Amino acid sequence: MSGTGPPSPLRLRGHTLLCLQGFRGEGYSRDFTDNLAAIHRRLSENHDHPVELVEEPDAVCGACPHGAPAGCTLNGTGSEAGMQAHDRHVLKRLGLAGGSVVRWRDVLERIRVSITGSDLPNICGSCRWLPLGYCKEGIDRLRQ
Repeated sequence: MSGTGPPSPLRLRGHTLLCLQGFRGEGYSRDFTDNLAAIHRRLSENHDHPVELVEEPDAVCGACPHGAPAGCTLNGTGSEAGMQAHDRHVLKRLGLAGGSVVRWRDVLERIRVSITGSDLPNICGSCRWLPLGYCKEGIDRLRQ
């Protein structure tokens, strides 16, 4: 007996589900990038990993330099409310609900059938990473 059970669910915001598709080792700070790389690797290596879908700071936000006790401050006051609205929008597009726990493979399948790279400008708006095209490429690759 190994003494290990199934992995604990990773808490991920709705919008983070899409961000992970375009991750290329870049981020807001070294700690943020290292943390996101570890999360990306864990999910890439185990598509059965459970994910808890949230509309609040998640496992990625914990290492973000824009995190504060009240949530995101990336775009100043009100950022967290905007992020939560974005999370809800993404989850709705995927037919998923905040608070649910699903396998990563199920998230990938929902993204594959529900979102195209060309949908991202309408979903992600003014995200500073959007113009780089990484997320579009990642989602388009997932759909192939």
